[in-house]
Amino acid sequence: EVLAQQAKKMFFHAYNSYMTHAFPADELMPVSCKGRVRGLTQPRGEVDDALGRYMLTLVDTLDTLVVLNEYAEFEDAVKLVIRGLSFDTDLVVNLFEANIRILGGLLGGHAGALHLQSQGKMMWYSNELLSLSVDIADRFLPAFDTPTGVPI
Repeated sequence: EVLAQQAKKMFFHAYNSYMTHAFPADELMPVSCKGRVRGLTQPRGEVDDALGRYMLTLVDTLDTLVVLNEYAEFEDAVKLVIRGLSFDTDLVVNLFEANIRILGGLLGGHAGALHLQSQGKMMWYSNELLSLSVDIADRFLPAFDTPTGVPI
């Protein structure tokens, strides 16, 4: 129980710092306590290929909020994602990172929302995270149009 509380405290230190100092940027730069935005902050090379102005940290933590039983914070985060996330940008992204962090985060958030609906919560939710998942997955499909079907 003590370790669980320490882990939760550490998570919220990072999460609250991101929400306070960096949201809606993709990541928090820990030294400057500012948001990292692709094309606006000093580039770091290929590591920035995961960034795309997707609220990446928020999307990536949706499932964690459910696992931690932070349902009110999860619901607020889902609303922020639904209102603010768009993939209408012309960027080349790292397919692996975008797949696990964006698509995975959206699907995990969708599963969490369905779980809460089964408990009578978040009844307003109408599969918006699933729709965003389909949107990004459809945009990934051209990467698989190779002779082997494996993206290059």
